[in-house]
Amino acid sequence: MASSIPSGSLLPFELVENILYRVPVASLVRFKSTCKQWYALLRDKRFIYEHLNLSREGFIRVHDHKSFQFINLETLDLSCLQGPCDIFLMIHCDGLLLCQFDSEDNNLAVWNPFLRQVKWIKPSSQCRPGTYGFGYDNVSRDNYKILRFNREGIEIYEFKSQLWRSIDYSCAYYWYTWYNCHISMNGNMYWYAGRDTDNSEIEIFIQCFDFSKEVFRETCCVPFANGDWHSPLGSGFGGDRLSLLSEHKDEKMIQVWITNKVTDEIVSWSKYFNLTYEIVTRTKYFNVFPPGLSIFVSGSSSPIYCVHKTNRIMLWYEKKDHQDENIYVNLYEIGGDGVKKLVETGRQRLCDERHVRKLCYVFVPSLVPVPE
Repeated sequence: MASSIPSGSLLPFELVENILYRVPVASLVRFKSTCKQWYALLRDKRFIYEHLNLSREGFIRVHDHKSFQFINLETLDLSCLQGPCDIFLMIHCDGLLLCQFDSEDNNLAVWNPFLRQVKWIKPSSQCRPGTYGFGYDNVSRDNYKILRFNREGIEIYEFKSQLWRSIDYSCAYYWYTWYNCHISMNGNMYWYAGRDTDNSEIEIFIQCFDFSKEVFRETCCVPFANGDWHSPLGSGFGGDRLSLLSEHKDEKMIQVWITNKVTDEIVSWSKYFNLTYEIVTRTKYFNVFPPGLSIFVSGSSSPIYCVHKTNRIMLWYEKKDHQDENIYVNLYEIGGDGVKKLVETGRQRLCDERHVRKLCYVFVPSLVPVPE
């Protein structure tokens, strides 16, 4: 941007820009009307992606049919947002959410919650239920693409052409995915996947789709290959690695594993975190749950986690308490000293529970506009 000092300002504009890099997106959206120079800066592609690279992860959660909650993990502030109705599944990429809906028409939408922009995408004429991915071509960061595949074929929607096209990759159909681990990272898509083997067992691994080369590739196997652990939750780590969290089915133990860089020739796992916890009984006066206990089976929604900059695990999920007939939505911090409940972000009576798919995702607010 120009280095001139705008009228009425005592600061060089380069310093103003550096300050704005550290301002939350919700505030920057309001700042667009401050002056022409700020308006131009906040729409500049270079500023938008640099601000995104400096932003911290938070969590977004489907609260009701068309209402959502976002929690800032730095301040623990909770924001209420409005968005498309009846979302079945979301995939996050660069502050944009690819939304699938609980309907028969298979329509898709890309949504930026903080810019309040939505683009609806018609399915192709060949559209059938399948697995979706969301990413971009690394040659051009803003060249976003959608992947849809099943046993019948693979299609890609490219926003620049606004068209669906088929690609040939037949061997992709011999595996299947789980919804609790789909991660878009650095433009590529990763799934926690499995396939049947000749001896009737399931081989579990991480599958990747490279949106630049438009090919599938296997990244690595997973460390939770036996039946003693719940199917792990997946998340990114540091922008270029993967992580998995799982809880032992019988013992009071949580483990987190991380990979080396997914761009390395050989990708493998190392244990990042291991916690054995004690049960804390909920008393008459304090709503304290058994920390981390049965997070994979006792909640009424899918839990979500990320590795925070403090090297602690942040976990957000619903838990049903049948003793007092409430559902509690809590944010937990998991560290070497145990599990700590940071804040309660919601509560409702079990009898008032609505049939809404309560989904949670790692999410980074951004100024990236929804592709036209």
